[in-house]
Amino acid sequence: MQNAFAPHETDFREWVESGFQPAKPETAAYLRFLADPDDELMPRPGGLWRHQWDALLRVAYAREVAGRLLYGDGVLVNIVTGGGKTALIAATMVWLRLAHQVHRFLILCPNLIVRDRLEDDFHGGKVFIERDLIPPGEVVSASDFALTTLGGDSKSTASNLFGSNVVLANIHQFHQNSKTGQGNLARFLDMNQTPFAIFNDEAHNTPAPEYDRTLETLAEHGSMKYRLDTTATPDRADEQPLDSKMIFEYDIPAALADHVIATPHVYQPSIDVVELTYTDANSGETRRVEEIDWDEVDRKGLTSTQWVTDTKPMSQQIEIACNRLKEAKVHANGRYRPILFVVAVCKADAKKAQAMLEGQFNLRTLLVTEDEDDSARKEAADIAKKNKYDAVVSVAMLREGWDVPEVAVILPLRKMGSKVYGPQIIGRGLRRVRRPDISDDEPQICAVVDHPKLDHGWLWDLLQAKIEKNVGVQQEFDALKELPEPKPRQEIVNNDLIIEVPEPSDDAGDFEPVVVEDSADPSRDWRSLLGGLEYSSENVEITDQEIVEVTGQELGADGWKKHLSAPEGMGAITLGDLSRDDLAESIRQQVKAISGDATTRHGYSMIDQRWVYSASLRHIEQKFLREESLAYAGVEELRKAFQSLRQLEMFLLQRGDIVGGMIEYADD
Repeated sequence: MQNAFAPHETDFREWVESGFQPAKPETAAYLRFLADPDDELMPRPGGLWRHQWDALLRVAYAREVAGRLLYGDGVLVNIVTGGGKTALIAATMVWLRLAHQVHRFLILCPNLIVRDRLEDDFHGGKVFIERDLIPPGEVVSASDFALTTLGGDSKSTASNLFGSNVVLANIHQFHQNSKTGQGNLARFLDMNQTPFAIFNDEAHNTPAPEYDRTLETLAEHGSMKYRLDTTATPDRADEQPLDSKMIFEYDIPAALADHVIATPHVYQPSIDVVELTYTDANSGETRRVEEIDWDEVDRKGLTSTQWVTDTKPMSQQIEIACNRLKEAKVHANGRYRPILFVVAVCKADAKKAQAMLEGQFNLRTLLVTEDEDDSARKEAADIAKKNKYDAVVSVAMLREGWDVPEVAVILPLRKMGSKVYGPQIIGRGLRRVRRPDISDDEPQICAVVDHPKLDHGWLWDLLQAKIEKNVGVQQEFDALKELPEPKPRQEIVNNDLIIEVPEPSDDAGDFEPVVVEDSADPSRDWRSLLGGLEYSSENVEITDQEIVEVTGQELGADGWKKHLSAPEGMGAITLGDLSRDDLAESIRQQVKAISGDATTRHGYSMIDQRWVYSASLRHIEQKFLREESLAYAGVEELRKAFQSLRQLEMFLLQRGDIVGGMIEYADD
């Protein structure tokens, strides 16, 4: 996404150097309060961080100087995970209250995890007080920003929307496709034309049509005076542009240069020969091929997560991650408790990982999935305070909003193909641990154990991560000694040379097209289009895989290498080993994971996953199970269905219109 502010940089700098003129007197006074008394170009120590200050200046300039030319219907600020978007939101609230007489604020967020984090930051005026954002002697105080949280454990109800200064809500509580959402929206807007502002946090989640309709209704109301979108991942899941203009970008390279975030450090296991079994789904004939090359595996379309979730490779990767956790504990030196974060594709894999972590490695592990009650989610939010867990295993739950600086090691047991999902997951480990006994320039790393077959090179390039290849289970590292200095922060110098490049369009994504004859309205006709999907009969499964050695190399003139044998694994599991019930449960969990990925990739909320899941499961019953449910289908039918899930996944990930139809026309 392009930075719309770039052509304004020269005029903006002159505006800052002139003492914020022209601007409303209240705006200039507030900015001078936040500025360093000895250098008005920099923020006051103990207040906003430099990039937060830079963002606030652009927010004010876009509204009061550039006006509609830049502001439009709203502005977007892109600040990396761990960069403190909440403090910017709070400072903007104070500015709007002082300079524009805006008295009501609505903070919208996409899920409960984000809502819990925002509630903690704003409760009791915490962020205003800790960051010293309210000038002394003003008629405004922290109590004027009292928070009302709608839903959850909060005792606030829809009636509390009347008279509330700051309302925090999940966007779904204002969706107009339900009576509850319609009522909440009407109550909020029926406030005698009291001016209000919208803060759309994690704005990349907005493409779902109901989300858009809610924002449009709010924007069209005469009392709506301002909208600020914030995000750490401006690319939408459906690869469409956001409707607000990005005016500030503080990305990972800049945050690394400023020591604002931890440095990502990737460890990739060493892989030996892979043994495969080719199975014809129609005849049941199997052909064993030994020592096949990786390219051949790729051509056969093997599901990437199989490389990491079979028992033996999962155990070995967990051991590598546990060794990284031990190293993190040495660095923490008792000041805090580092945490291992494991990301699974389905609940079955998550439980398997939890059992290994607790049984083999003696790590107390918290499991967080959508099937758990709210206590697990809240336990995860407070995990560092309670200081009793070493690891957390999650299935599509702990993404944006779960901010635990103590996360020191991440193990993805799934492919992260989305430009939104990948940075969100790794972002859980980028937040620095901040304590009085830890200096701002003390090196901190986020260790990621990444199976090379997951093909995450694009993500490591984006994060400027250092990569250790051919890592074995017993290898030790002193990563902090080998940590390279971040690249210098880049600044725009010659603004007059900036050339606007049109935004790309018609991006085909990462998948080969699955050809299905289209109709005039694919969304409404999604059932027949999905039913017309033709499946290839040949599939591939892993029968064995092994991490066999450690290859370590010291940074020196000549270097050195040593090889260590890997421990005995726990054996591999093949499709033929699974019972009928195990097959049915595996299909159910895989369809749930596929549905979740397809739902979020195309810009819908995880709450809409249920429609995609039920539609996909019904499709499988019709296509493979002779209209039987999973509970009553035969073993052979279940095997054929299981082997075809990858093709269904590819189809749903590339067809946003079909997924949209599943969600929006589910009741037709």
